[in-house]
Amino acid sequence: METFKGYLFDIYHSEQKIYLWLRSDSGELKLFFDEFYPVIYVNAAPNILKKIVKRFYELDALAEIPNFTKKRLFYENKIVSVLKLVISKPQLLPKITNKLFYLYGKYDIYHSDIEITTGYMVEKGIYPLAHLEVSYETKKNQRKIKGIQCFTNIEDFDYEVPNFKIMSLYLEKSHRIPMQNNALVIETNSNLYKIPTNQPKDLIHQLNEIVKQDDPDIILTTYGDQVIFPYLFRAAQENHITTEFDRDKTSTIRRSIQTKGTSFNTYGTIVFRAPSYPLFGRWHIDSRNGFVYKEADLMGIIELARISRLPIQKMARASTGKALTYIEVDVALRMNYLVPWQKSALEAPKTALDLLNADKGGLVFQADIQNGFVLENVAQLDFSQMYPKVMVLHNISPETINCLCCKNDPKVEIVPSLGYRICNQRKGVVSEALSHIVERRAHYKKQSKDTKRIDKVYIKQKESSLKWMLVTSFGYLGYRNAKFGKLESHESVTAFGREKLLTAKEVAEAHGYDLIHAITDCIFIQKKDKSLITEENLTKVCQDIKEKTQITMEIEGIFSWLSFPASTMDKNMPVANRYMGRFTNGKFKGRGIVSRRKDYPIYIKEAQTEMVQWMCKFETIKEIQTQETEILAIFKKHDQAISLGAVPWEDLLIQKSTSKDAESYTVDAPSAVVVKDLLSMGSYVQAGERIRYLVVNKKLEQKSERYKTEERIERKNLHYVIRYDKKYYRELLLRSFREIWSGLASFRNFENLISDEQLLPFKNLETT
Repeated sequence: METFKGYLFDIYHSEQKIYLWLRSDSGELKLFFDEFYPVIYVNAAPNILKKIVKRFYELDALAEIPNFTKKRLFYENKIVSVLKLVISKPQLLPKITNKLFYLYGKYDIYHSDIEITTGYMVEKGIYPLAHLEVSYETKKNQRKIKGIQCFTNIEDFDYEVPNFKIMSLYLEKSHRIPMQNNALVIETNSNLYKIPTNQPKDLIHQLNEIVKQDDPDIILTTYGDQVIFPYLFRAAQENHITTEFDRDKTSTIRRSIQTKGTSFNTYGTIVFRAPSYPLFGRWHIDSRNGFVYKEADLMGIIELARISRLPIQKMARASTGKALTYIEVDVALRMNYLVPWQKSALEAPKTALDLLNADKGGLVFQADIQNGFVLENVAQLDFSQMYPKVMVLHNISPETINCLCCKNDPKVEIVPSLGYRICNQRKGVVSEALSHIVERRAHYKKQSKDTKRIDKVYIKQKESSLKWMLVTSFGYLGYRNAKFGKLESHESVTAFGREKLLTAKEVAEAHGYDLIHAITDCIFIQKKDKSLITEENLTKVCQDIKEKTQITMEIEGIFSWLSFPASTMDKNMPVANRYMGRFTNGKFKGRGIVSRRKDYPIYIKEAQTEMVQWMCKFETIKEIQTQETEILAIFKKHDQAISLGAVPWEDLLIQKSTSKDAESYTVDAPSAVVVKDLLSMGSYVQAGERIRYLVVNKKLEQKSERYKTEERIERKNLHYVIRYDKKYYRELLLRSFREIWSGLASFRNFENLISDEQLLPFKNLETT
């Protein structure tokens, strides 16, 4: 018997074997395996149970004789007798889960859709990058685990992460340019390589040599899942070449080459997810195929993988909602609950009046513009993580709302305005899971404010990943496919939120402030005499709000001036979630404006940013207005560059997300034209994928030539002249200028700024 200490670097399964890679402090990596037999539970009539057991015996899928055991039902909170099945072939579990759809209602099955590797880690009390010691014996050059000891705690806030060696792979041109016309760029710590992709055999051999020589722990790619690795693995198979991408050369895992991803609708948005190409013994992280990496980088992935017990490469491709679900599963298992295979709590019947009362969402007060669209001396106060803290504070969870155990208890807490009961006999799974996440984020936020820390970048990444998990936690309560979800619990959170926002408004008004604007979890207030606001004044307001709501209210900032841009549909009305302003320290904050949007060209966003930065030089509205010619000059500079054709076409590309597959478009809108153009070039774009295009000369008769994809332009030779539509981009620039200046301008006819008669006819502007 031997032992080895190290961090749990990678974990995956093949058939009934679990493979674990451990990385020692010195960087040595060793592969171990263990056997694992997942357990599922079935509740059904005796005749159905007999059929299920018989079928499992026919498949030789049972590791033990089935027996009955006592478990607790999640929603009903009562002990029942269920049949325990120990599965000898874990690979059958996905098939079992798929068949449930057809047999729904005939029997209930539990724990069947828990990730196999996650189930193993729960059983052993380990998690990704836990510091372990394994005892093992070696047989036939394979290390069989006999025991595991974990030296770290999953709830630790501060933990060590080894230094990883990273290699980057990306394509020289767009991922939609055919590979035979592209090149693969490889970056290591010491070298940069560029290898043509038109000779696949040479490419594989050269890449193998680089990987062997550098031996990276992480291969970070751009479009690796969608394009690069499918191409590399297919080329390797066709040419019978063994690749060096995986460290594991012993397991029997086989890959099927897949290039088509999945598209799904969530909250009215079509999302595209590329196929998954994890590596074995290394991490492959695709920067374009995962939300967490985009928002929180590598440390964010590690943070969520640790607390959710999802393997690193799965977490890199998963949503924060999936991570939260597995944290809740962990809590449910510790509470001895039977974990349902899908959401089973249906919405209770409601009258039309009940629906009207319950389905209100967050509370919004329209911005007060009776004194103009731009105001001075306005403070913004924010509730800190209001909805997650409401769930923790008031014990809101699917099983605690209108529970059966407290039906006749007169002392239960009642949801305001809805009358729902909240259980006072047990802690909810969701509220229990969130309490630790809220605590973790508060710890990291405090650390990030410590100016002496040298690891603030990593702390910020961890804090950001938890922020997005908490943001999704509320939505998952009402999500139709959430394992731990119930619409009444979702409605309860918003009901408490509305009450607390009203309380904050009343407290602020009692301190002599007027409410200017409020949206869901923040309020904008101004003194009745419009005078300066000090932080000392606001601190007392925040303390009183916290005392009455039990949720921390923080000072987001004090604006020296704050603008609520007018709606493009109605110039006399502001938009609830769009504002911009200058804090008293000179910093800018904006929400919903052009410079914050993803569907505007870089050039237009940078132009607005420059104009906004100029505005932030001034503390008062009057100072800004007296210097109007300066901001007009900034506008003129950018407008002239567009008019003269001097802006690089790359900076004018417009990015959109497609809402349909190519064959589903019936109207020649820009996205449809672009998608069909890409299809003609041999590139199929699925719903939810992002496309980028340039708007060219409007005089062209063919609509198909009105919008040029970046791929079409890149394929042209260097002498190809790009003539973008100057009028179109000037109008975009004007729109971005009007958004930030219309509330301050001395004129109202902005269209004259891009008149064809003269470039900038300042003298002819119609004055107010």
